[in-house]
Parts: sequence; C-alpha cells; structure tokens
Amino acid sequence: MKLNRRNFLQGIGATTVFAGLSGLVPGVANAQSAGAHPGLLAKRNGTIKYHSCLRNCAARCLLKFRVQDGRMTYVTGAEEQAKTGTAPCLKGQSYVQYTYAPDRILHPMERAGKKGEGKWRRISWEEAYAKISSRLQQVIDEHGSEAILPYSYSGNYGAIGMSASGERFWNRIGSSILERKVCTYAAYDGLESLYGTFLGPDPEDIMLSDVYLTWGHDEVVSNAIAIKLINKARDRGTKLLAVNPQRTPLCSQADVYLQPKPSTDVQLAAGIMKYLVEQDLVDHKFIAEQTIGYDALLERLNELSYDDIERITGVPRAKMFEFARVLGENEKTMLRMGYGFQRNYNGARMSRAVAMIMAVTGNFGKRGNGLIYDNVQAGGGLNQYLASGKYMRKNKDAQRINMTELAKAIHPTHPTSHDKPSKPIHAMIIYNGNPVVVAPDTNAVIEGMKREDLFVVGHDMVMTDSLDYCDIIVPAASQFETSDIVGDYHGYYTQVCEKVIEPLGESKCNWTFFRELGQAMGFEDEAFQASNDDIIRELLDTDSPDYKGVTYERLMKEKFVKLDIPQPILADGKYDTPSGKIEFSSQMMADAGFHPVLDWGLPEEEMEPKERELPFRLLSSGVPQRVNSSFYNVQYIRNIPAYYVKIHPNDAAKHGVKDNDQITLSNHRGEATFVAMVTTGVGEGTLMAPKCNWIRLNPNGKNGCTNSLTTDKLTDMGGCSAYHSTRVALAKV
Repeated sequence: MKLNRRNFLQGIGATTVFAGLSGLVPGVANAQSAGAHPGLLAKRNGTIKYHSCLRNCAARCLLKFRVQDGRMTYVTGAEEQAKTGTAPCLKGQSYVQYTYAPDRILHPMERAGKKGEGKWRRISWEEAYAKISSRLQQVIDEHGSEAILPYSYSGNYGAIGMSASGERFWNRIGSSILERKVCTYAAYDGLESLYGTFLGPDPEDIMLSDVYLTWGHDEVVSNAIAIKLINKARDRGTKLLAVNPQRTPLCSQADVYLQPKPSTDVQLAAGIMKYLVEQDLVDHKFIAEQTIGYDALLERLNELSYDDIERITGVPRAKMFEFARVLGENEKTMLRMGYGFQRNYNGARMSRAVAMIMAVTGNFGKRGNGLIYDNVQAGGGLNQYLASGKYMRKNKDAQRINMTELAKAIHPTHPTSHDKPSKPIHAMIIYNGNPVVVAPDTNAVIEGMKREDLFVVGHDMVMTDSLDYCDIIVPAASQFETSDIVGDYHGYYTQVCEKVIEPLGESKCNWTFFRELGQAMGFEDEAFQASNDDIIRELLDTDSPDYKGVTYERLMKEKFVKLDIPQPILADGKYDTPSGKIEFSSQMMADAGFHPVLDWGLPEEEMEPKERELPFRLLSSGVPQRVNSSFYNVQYIRNIPAYYVKIHPNDAAKHGVKDNDQITLSNHRGEATFVAMVTTGVGEGTLMAPKCNWIRLNPNGKNGCTNSLTTDKLTDMGGCSAYHSTRVALAKV
C-alpha cells in the first residue's frame, strides 16, 4: 500500500436552566485565567512533562510544561529538540490560559430550549450516555447506521485524539464515512500527476539550499519554526523567493516577491518556465534522463504570450524575469508549497504547474532541493488500521460524506453528496471541530443543524458557535489531560504527548468518551477495553520501514524520535508514475478532463453568474494568532484582531473606505461585517478576511463570519475545499 496522508486520515442543579455562557462553568478551576501571565509563574518548582503541540500546524513543536500542585504553571519549547528550540509561537505560549479558560465546559448539559437559544440544564454523565446511546440506537433501528455522521478534524491532532479514538467507534457502529479532505487533497492529485508523490525532503535541508522558494504559504502562520531554518540559510547566502497574492512577512523580506492575482498560478508558472527555456536556464540532462513530454510542454508554453501572462496574473514581466533568473542561475532550490493556494477550483492544476518549474530546473533528487508539501511519513507510518479499528467495519461500502459539503449532507429536504442524492443524516457527533464556522456556507450549515429531527451531540472544551445547535453537550478534556503520540507532517519526527494534568471538572478525553459511549451501546469488543497506552503500542506496531527500531519504550524514554528516512528523496530518479518518470504530459490529467500539460482554466469560469459578476475575490487566510477556529476564546488572544478585511488603497478610495471603517461583505450565501484594513498587502480586486472566525465573538455585530460567504464547491481533483474561489460585494456600513 502506498504511504500517504489518505491512509493516515482516515452546572448548579439538575433542574436549573442556564441561559447564555456565564452559567456553563460552575465551579471552574480558575487557576491562572484571571491572574498573572504564566511566564511570570513559578518556573523552577514542579515536575516537567513533555507534550507535543497538537494544533493543526506544520510546526509540531515539542513543548515542556511545569506542573506544580497538580496545575500547569509554565510552558516553553523543548530546547533539546533542535527543530523546536525554546520559543513556541503565541498560541503555544497561551496554552496555560487555554487550558484554564474561564469558559471551560466542566459538566454534561442538555438543551432546555430551542436550538440556538443557548439554554441548558446540567445532567450527569450517566444520563448523557443513556440519552445518546438510546437515540443513536433508535436512529439505527429506524434509518440504518449510515444515518449517523461524525464531524471532526484537527482540534486535537494526536494519533489517538484525532483518529483512533473516534474511528474505533464509527467503524464499529458502521456510520457514514466522513471524508476529511478539507485541507490538502487537491495538490495530492496535482503533484502525483507530475511525479507520483507528494512526499518531500527533510525541511532541515533548507540550510543546504541556494534558493528557498515559498509559494502560497505563510510560514509565520502555520510553520513558525521554519523561520529559524530559513534565517540560518539566508545567513549563509541562500536567496529567498516568494509568491503569494497576500504579502506575508516572508514576502516582505524576499529577494524577489511576486504578487499574482488569486488562482492565476498556472499562467505565472508558465511565464517563469517560458523565460527559463528561452534563456537556456533549464537542466537539459535532467530533462532528458528523468522526464517525458518535454516537447509537449514547449508547445503549450508557446500558446501564451508575455502580454497574456501579465494581463492574467497582474505580475510585471520584468519582475517575473528577475525571479526566473534567480531560479535558473542557482543549482539547488527548495520549494515550500502552501496548503492555502490549492484550495481553489483549479487547485490541483495550479499545484501541478508550480511543481513543474522544479522539474524544468532539475531540482529533484539532491540534498538541499525538492518540493516540501505534506511529509506524512511519520504520521502515515503508524498502524492506524489496527488502532482505528478499521477491521471492525462491516459496511465498507457505507456512504461517504465530504466534510466540506456538510451543509448539503444535512440539508433539511434534499441531502446530497458528491452531486448525487445521499441518505439523510439523523444523528451527528461533533468533536475536534466547530463546523458552523469552519465548514463553508455557514448559513446553510446552521439551517441544517437547526433540524429538530437531527440529533446533535457536541464534545468540546468551550461553548463554540456549533454547540448552540446541539441537543447534548459533553465536556472535552484538553490535549494536556490525556496521553497520546503524534507524527509530524512537515518533518520526520514522532513525539510523545505526556499527560500533564488530570482532567478539569467532569471533562473526558476523546478516547474515554468514545470508549464509554461504546460500552453504553453494548459493545463488548476488546478494542473498547483498551487504554491510551495500549493504543499507542498498537500505533507503533507497524511494518513501515521508517519505524524500524522505534518502540514504545524508546519513544517514552527519548520523548521524540527522528525517523531514519533515506536522503535525498527521489535520488534514484524513479517516480511512481505510469512511465516511471516525471510526466510533463499526464494521462491522469487528461482522464480528469483537463489539458494533459498545463490547463489554463480559472475559478471564475466555474462560478454561478451572480457570483462571477461580484467585484472582489475573497481570500480567507490563516492568521498567526489562531489555528483555524481555535484560540478565539483565549483571554490573551481575544483582543488581537481577527474580524478585519484587508483592502488595497485604490479599492478603498473607490468605495470611500478608510482604515477602521466598518464594511459588510456579501454574496448569495450571506453577509458579514468587518473592520477595514487598508494595505498593499493584497492586490487590487482582492480582499482578505481571516478564516474560521466565530460569529458569537464578532465585535462588529453577530450577523455572520468569514465562512458565511465561502463556497462549498469542491476542487478540480482530490475532493478538497475551495474556500478561496469566492467572490463578494462590499458596502460601507
């Protein structure tokens, strides 16, 4: 079986009614939530615990926590691990506040009003399990097990917390299968169509590179520890190139920065390759030995003039030529391709085109070069088949629901999936996620979740927008209140997540919740008797060659292990494509209905006319102070803006908009109000609003959030989300 991420992923009294948020946390252990900054607390006393950061970010920092009298008091980076060092990002530094947040949910609750009213009464765990198991069984009896849908993703990225815990339950019960393809899957197909894999080189080899190229990626947001490597490389002379429609901090520091219009990356890549060919800056030997279809590429490049490319991309040709010369005149380039830019209708096609530049310049198969996208050898090498209980699923042909299409799957009258009618969903359990503000088309998601015939359970730490529409809420333990392990998806590390403190209140970790719920359902399988340590041993019981010598005992002792993966990647010049070579012309692309070499299609061509005609393209990017919808409630972070819209000065002038003006963005899906940030950080015709912001915390009025506007149409290949293929209108409030 090919190793890839696809394998990897798969209270006051019983009768008291609480209205609003304040009544949700009676008896909360207040700890540091209203006190001194955790960095000022005792650093020298107490026990040290090691725990990998489990937020959905490529960094995977290994953290150290001090525990005194049963409380977390201080967090720092594990300096003994070179990639992490001593300084976690802002989110990591807030983990004490995050854990002891005053709005932690500490007890199970049942809805005591209409969905969305925010009225709850406290119940016991015994009552919660009885009500949940009874209702799930009723749904199974009346509609079949596929009428039950999990909704989760990466609120906890542990191998148990994200995958094994819930999946054991879902495989045993035979629920609908949630396709968790929201993040990376378009580029998987695009890259595989070119060179047969999306696995890449060791990021620590950046320091061996002549050029570091960041394309559609913001390291400050989702891979802060890479900045250290990049800076070290630059100290020794490595040049920095950047491509992004939004000017990130690294873009501002780049030797050459290109700011194309959103989704025009195929045309930009073509222009760069066109110049490389014309100036004879290609690697002829590499092309002759390790590629096929080069003549077809040359023919395709001749179809576009530089005038066409400038008009489509908005990038001046002189700047593009300067960029291309740096690539062509240096031997080793390391490309870091971001996840964000492939979340477009043409995401696979753009990813393929960008990677093609690396083939033209011969940047595969040597130390210090290659393409880093999604290195999942560490996570993908774990035995998730055993740990997730996939052997228990009897209905392997159960219907599949793409999580990006949640609104369609729970539609009140006409549920669909993959553009076809689907079996109605009558029960849903939410954990590790906040679908109301993470899934696109928020208003349609809310409409579906308001259904009285849809039984919804929410397992979370704090009251999110999604929990407003639940029937039962059960308190989730934080990642620090359980044990787990995690595999990197940027570098090659597997790390421990030691239990740091006992769960607060009556909260339970993901595995305890699903194990006990399974027992309440009458599951007597041995799999539902296992402890976290048992599951860790199962995860490490793998025949992956990357895990040779990595045992439970070794990992618990050493705290982290860097897998011994042979370097450099693709050194043998053999590629997992039909031809065994890099394919400039791909039958896989042709079979998908696209041009086999480079496809010029743009997202606007696939939009409904009423959206296509709107004046602005909306990007919904990550911001450094949050991870998707996480950390919005954290006290130290709350005041850092996340409800703004970046707008170019020329566009602002046309609409009479100034800094800090309130503006409303709208389209046929909904509207949301933000504050204007006038900046050249985005180009003309492009807006940027932070992704996954909450409705309930929007200081500009609770009429929407960024995902009230975004599309739930899937990408060209891979079934990925296409949030950025969204257009909006703008009005000053």
